[in-house]
Amino acid sequence: MRIPAPSALRQHLLCAIALGLVFLCAPFPRLQAVVHVALVLALAPRAGSPLGSALWAAAGGWALEGTLRLYPHLGGTAWADMTMVLLAGWMAGRWPLEGFKGWLSRLAGLVVAHTLLAHLAVRLAAGPHAWGPGWFWSLLSLPLWGWAAWRALYAGASPRRG
Repeated sequence: MRIPAPSALRQHLLCAIALGLVFLCAPFPRLQAVVHVALVLALAPRAGSPLGSALWAAAGGWALEGTLRLYPHLGGTAWADMTMVLLAGWMAGRWPLEGFKGWLSRLAGLVVAHTLLAHLAVRLAAGPHAWGPGWFWSLLSLPLWGWAAWRALYAGASPRRG
């Protein structure tokens, strides 16, 4: 049984809340990285809507780069975020979700790919830089934010909504 997609309004509201949290979590970079990854990999991807997804991902990337003090601000994170959200949206359209375990395993693979792509993009944009522990905290807290995103997006979704 396939899980119905959440409504576009619900998804955009959750993305706006997450983007605001990226700014508010600036004093706590580890928490900020987790919120950023949740926005880009769980909340923003939508099958069939690449422009909206890419805009939310770019906003999340620029918000993260703009609030970190020791991080290059040349757009590498935003480029990696847009690439990953398009990949995640394509995957959501190609292989729809059938359960929570598949959702968590998909997110785990996307977190690893996002980490590698983001650091490669920032390295290309600005040269060598420190990695930081954000990727570790994103993977460690994946069951928590993955479950929260699942509940927020798919708990009340019905086949009639679009």
